[in-house]
Amino acid sequence: MNEGVTVAFLVIAVIFGGIGLVLFKEARTHRFWRQLVAQNDMEAIQGILDQEIEHWRTQRPPKDVSAAVWAGVQGLDLVSASARHVRVSTSADPEFGNVDGKREQVASSLDTAYATALRLVEMIFYDIPNFRPNDVRVDVYTTFRNAEGVAEALPILCVEAERAAAMTLDWNLPPAVLAQEFETTANRVPNGEPRPIVLPEDRFADIVDSAATADSNPQRTE
Repeated sequence: MNEGVTVAFLVIAVIFGGIGLVLFKEARTHRFWRQLVAQNDMEAIQGILDQEIEHWRTQRPPKDVSAAVWAGVQGLDLVSASARHVRVSTSADPEFGNVDGKREQVASSLDTAYATALRLVEMIFYDIPNFRPNDVRVDVYTTFRNAEGVAEALPILCVEAERAAAMTLDWNLPPAVLAQEFETTANRVPNGEPRPIVLPEDRFADIVDSAATADSNPQRTE
């Protein structure tokens, strides 16, 4: 009887020890990546973002997100990043649905752009492991036709968000309302359709350029 109890306790100890070891290794891994991000290690930051973006591209859309918005999430491109910021770009199209048995436009490309941009802001702030940027910028483009009838992608929305402002928001509010809490650039014509905009200057261009220069000129140790 005593031997059985001893064996049982040993088995339990081994199980809990194994779980503790796994948790310890995972915590150490997270700490390792966070240290690299804090040091503005561009290779580590790029790797973290590439992995999460690829995950989003294969993820099924949440029930509360339209197909048009999720297409913008999955079609994003990483423009630049550092330990402090992430800048991405994507595109948005009008959304159509059945209204009284007819196929009609239910959201303009700018409406889709707002929903896509705010979804990306929230995901970048909260869904990326081991990386907590202070600033997120999302540039959204849509298709226009020039005087010759040639299609070209032009920007219609830019949202620049700070984490401090994002922390106090109710993310269930409409995207256009949430965007008012951030630096937002957009322009509508009277019928609600977007006008092309001039994108603001990139406030983090110097940081990215400095990091790129440091990577291309590593210090040599003798």
